[in-house]
Amino acid sequence: MGVSKRMLSYASGRDVDLLQTEFFLNYIVVASKRDEKEHCIIRLILSTLATPEEIKNLTKRDLKAGKFYSIRLFSKGKSRISPIDERTFMMVKKAAENTSSRNPIFRLSREEINEIVRKNSPPGEEYDAERLRSDVMKIISDNLFFEPGFDLDSSSLEKMYMVFQDSNPLYSGAWEVEDDLMLAEFLNGYNLFIGLGDIEKVAETIGEPVERLKKVLELTD
Repeated sequence: MGVSKRMLSYASGRDVDLLQTEFFLNYIVVASKRDEKEHCIIRLILSTLATPEEIKNLTKRDLKAGKFYSIRLFSKGKSRISPIDERTFMMVKKAAENTSSRNPIFRLSREEINEIVRKNSPPGEEYDAERLRSDVMKIISDNLFFEPGFDLDSSSLEKMYMVFQDSNPLYSGAWEVEDDLMLAEFLNGYNLFIGLGDIEKVAETIGEPVERLKKVLELTD
């Protein structure tokens, strides 16, 4: 099942750090699913690299559907357009249903957004929106092997979409756990970097039935 502790012992420090970082982000995605609004905020940051100010300023009219999904983000008088994965787009669209086109979708302060990230952080770790954003950029950069010519502020929307599609695990569905194989990979990471311990506590943390977790673990023994 995925990377074993023995294999991890042979990995370089940089590789271990990246594997751990990716698992921590995966953990935050999965743990936040217990609350739809919190899950949506987490996904927004990971999918679009949105800052708290950009999330606070987001309105219904900033959502765009076309060749692919995109979102317009405002901060400090400046705007940018970012691709967004389909699942996150649909969640934001649903959250916007009862708001006018000009009013913010999420009435949250910077500290409230940071607290959402913080409360869904892995044990022993304290994430905020900035660390979450920084770590997903680290994963994207590594997956791209630092592709030349890519710049968040100046690259075309189409190029950004292609980059995120290839390098951001949220776009490929790699951080979802609906599929048993994906759940098995997640539990492997959990065992490596946190320790499974009480499986009932793990089930409660990630909002999954304990019977499902036991079944998946049995299948991967």
